Amino acid sequence: MSPSADHCSAYGQAALATTAARPPRGFWPSIVRIAFVEVVLLLALAGLFVSYLNWSSEATFAEFLAASKAQTTPVAPPTAAGGRPVCNRSA
Repeated sequence: MSPSADHCSAYGQAALATTAARPPRGFWPSIVRIAFVEVVLLLALAGLFVSYLNWSSEATFAEFLAASKAQTTPVAPPTAAGGRPVCNRSA
């Protein structure tokens, strides 16, 4: 056996011993962190969606009121200089 082979074998055993000595870190903190970020993003998106719906409904309602006011104002028929209605004889 060469001295380099002994060195690699000893290094492998030492690395294995160090890994076994410290406890493995659990994956639960990572899962909780990811779930928390997802919930925060979901709430932010829901807030943006609700604010968009509010803005959109206000704009649509204002447009509806403007259109309904335009329809309710009566249009006076055209009159001649004497105040009489104009008679369309071509019809």
